Amino acid sequence: MLIHKEKKFFTLFTEQAENMYKGAKYFNELVTSGKFNEDTLAIMHRIEHEGDAISREVSEMLNRTFITPFDREDIYMLSNNIDNVLDSVDAITKRMGLYKLTQPDHHLKQFSVIIEQASSSIVDAVKLLDNMKHSSRIQAYCSEINRLENMSDHLRDIAIGELFEKNSDPIFIIKWKEIYETAENTVDTCDYVGKTIYSIIVKQA
Repeated sequence: MLIHKEKKFFTLFTEQAENMYKGAKYFNELVTSGKFNEDTLAIMHRIEHEGDAISREVSEMLNRTFITPFDREDIYMLSNNIDNVLDSVDAITKRMGLYKLTQPDHHLKQFSVIIEQASSSIVDAVKLLDNMKHSSRIQAYCSEINRLENMSDHLRDIAIGELFEKNSDPIFIIKWKEIYETAENTVDTCDYVGKTIYSIIVKQA
């Protein structure tokens, strides 16, 4: 029974990561189409709600399980950080709708691709966590997430620099600066997931 419960954690991690990726992919589709409206925001909120439900299930199982596949703190951090990525994606989507920004610029389009790619690498890494024989591959995915995070830092600086250089409307600047910073924070959160995964495999070595 304990073995079953241990395997269930990995199943839930995979479900949570795949749902997070679903949200990241949908965000990229919205950025491409510019359709940030009541209907699309509702779809994103449903995806985010599904993520919350899986996160709660992980927490409940953690409370019920005596023997866990790795440290309880790491289980909680991994689940919580994956959930935070999706929360952040949902936050950008809401702000785009709230601010009536229906024409995403090339910077946000780059951010949305980076977010989707980082989310995809998280899924790939999480799927291998149940077997530490794959530790080198897992580390490679974590390194890729970190590379994308460095890209997003650079992109944020360029985007905000151009924003102040090419615009004089303070409201416009405030809106887009918040969007860029939230997008970059989303990739930061992906990197937190990567660092948590890396910490897990180091402890299991």
